[in-house]
Amino acid sequence: MASMDRRLSPRIEVQLPVQVWGLDAHGQPFTQPGLVTNMSVGGLVIQGVMRKIRTGEILDVQMGQVKAQFRVVWVVNDGNGEIGLQRLTLHTFIAHSVLTHCAESAAAC
Repeated sequence: MASMDRRLSPRIEVQLPVQVWGLDAHGQPFTQPGLVTNMSVGGLVIQGVMRKIRTGEILDVQMGQVKAQFRVVWVVNDGNGEIGLQRLTLHTFIAHSVLTHCAESAAAC
């Protein structure tokens, strides 16, 4: 079954640990680890954010020493804490992360 995908850039499945922080739906600051499971030039999908997050919220995501800002565009409340994020920062860690991930992986990218 084919789906109409409106994304302008390809998405890559990954397993990359990050640190996420910002404000939850109650206005309380939080910080916690998460796992990027899917990424593109324009955004990320992160699992493990167990706080209640509102769409439109701005979150900081850090991988290694590099930090970038993202806007929450969707939230799945299924127990996995999965959120979809749109990139706001002009330069992000995405290209470096994918190269590092590919270099450490046995699979060719």
